This record gives sequence, C-alpha cells and structure tokens, in this order.
Amino acid sequence: MKTPNTDSRLQNRTAQLVGKAGFAKYIILTWQEKEQVVTFPFKAKHSDIFDYIRRQCGDVQAVSAGFFFQGADAFWCGGESESMSLKSRPQDGELIRAFLQSPDRAAWDLTRLSTQSQEAAQL
Repeated sequence: MKTPNTDSRLQNRTAQLVGKAGFAKYIILTWQEKEQVVTFPFKAKHSDIFDYIRRQCGDVQAVSAGFFFQGADAFWCGGESESMSLKSRPQDGELIRAFLQSPDRAAWDLTRLSTQSQEAAQL
C-alpha cells in the first residue's frame, strides 16, 4: 500500500511530465466481456472520453485509468484519473504494450487519430 507521501510524489512527477512528447492517457474498459485499452492525447479528460465511448457503445464499464509514456527505449504506466476516480493497476502496462503492438489498435487509439489529423492540417 502506498503512503500519502508516495502518492503525492507520483502526482507531482506526473504533473511535471504533462505535455511531454510520448505521454498519453488511457482507460481500460470492459466491453463485450473483454478488457479493451483506449488511448488518447494528454490534453483530453478521462471522463470526457469515457462519456463519449459510453454514448457510442452503451454497455461499457471503466476498470482502470491513468497515464503512459512510450519512448524509444522506455515505457512507463501508472497514475490515476481524478475525473473518474480510477487508479491504474499493475497489469495495465502489459495490456497497453500488447495494444500498442496490435494491428487492431486503430479503432481504439485516439492518440494516432489526433496525430494524423494534425499532419493532414499541415498539408
């Protein structure tokens, strides 16, 4: 169990990383009896993304939420969603890594859609 000081340090460290390249948010959902990862840009609120998904998919439950960083030689996953009152879980990192390597990622990876729309706007 984390002490309040550890939680405070994690929140402070997360706040320092806000807006850094490669940093994004995620929600783990239960949908059609399977856990599904949804990733999205750091600027979006967890609760706003979840509300949108719930309107589109109906029977979906949020299991955990947090932040992740994927760099060339680094991966980190943790934190919590204050807007949803959900914490990350130890197994979330493995789910996110598998998701990021999946060919089916496009439908659930809003970070990619955001990047693609920014690139198209620059053309």
